[in-house]
Amino acid sequence: MLIPYAAGQRLKWMVTMKLNDYIGLVQVARRRLRSEGDYREFQTFQACLVLDYLAQHGVAVQGLVLDLGSGIAGYSLEFARRGAHVISVDLVQPRFSSPDQMSQVQASGLAIPLQDESVNIVFCASLIEHVAEPATLLAEAERILRKGGMCYFSFPPYYSPMGGHEFSPFHYLGERLALRLVHRRRTLADWAGQLYDVPHQVQSFSELYRGWGLYKMTIGKFRCLLGHTGFECLDMSTRYMPVSFVRWPLLGEIMTWHAQFLHLKPQQ
Repeated sequence: MLIPYAAGQRLKWMVTMKLNDYIGLVQVARRRLRSEGDYREFQTFQACLVLDYLAQHGVAVQGLVLDLGSGIAGYSLEFARRGAHVISVDLVQPRFSSPDQMSQVQASGLAIPLQDESVNIVFCASLIEHVAEPATLLAEAERILRKGGMCYFSFPPYYSPMGGHEFSPFHYLGERLALRLVHRRRTLADWAGQLYDVPHQVQSFSELYRGWGLYKMTIGKFRCLLGHTGFECLDMSTRYMPVSFVRWPLLGEIMTWHAQFLHLKPQQ
């Protein structure tokens, strides 16, 4: 269900985020790698913040919601808890007891096994930088989204301090040197390595995970890809930050730790 979007009347969510939200985010982030449950708690906490952001942009997460690249399913669980019917899609699905209003589907985001225009909302956090064909991912999201539906994408820009994921900040030195400087078994938690069957020896970032890797997704590239879709971009900003540099050429690529985009699929 979508509430009519009024750009001139919306509140600036980034300014209204409270200090205790930042403190809580830091706390769950610090312990996120201890276990699968801790990482799920980290995702769930972020889901609450994203839901606040969406609400202040006139979006109610109700009806059929697709969590694309759901990972440990923390976002999916919170969306379901708020009343949405959630389809959780990922190449690997964690094993846990999920609620009745949540379905786990093991599939690729490049070939989503859903009918055209079948979901109300597509939510995709920290996935697009892991696929070799991001244009296909956007096309699939557009295909399955109903007219008038909303799509949320977010990712850490490659040239930001977080853009190299577990190899940050050595990714600035190039793939080969970063791979030599950082030993992967020391950067990934044991539970994550087992769940995702992570290889220890790789020659490039594209081989980091089984079935997906790490690619240079930038704000500029994403905006270019978005221009080739039928989506209307309603908002682009820096996740959780009171000041956004997303629209700044070059500097924004470095200073935006995590970019978020809210899109509308027009009725016509």
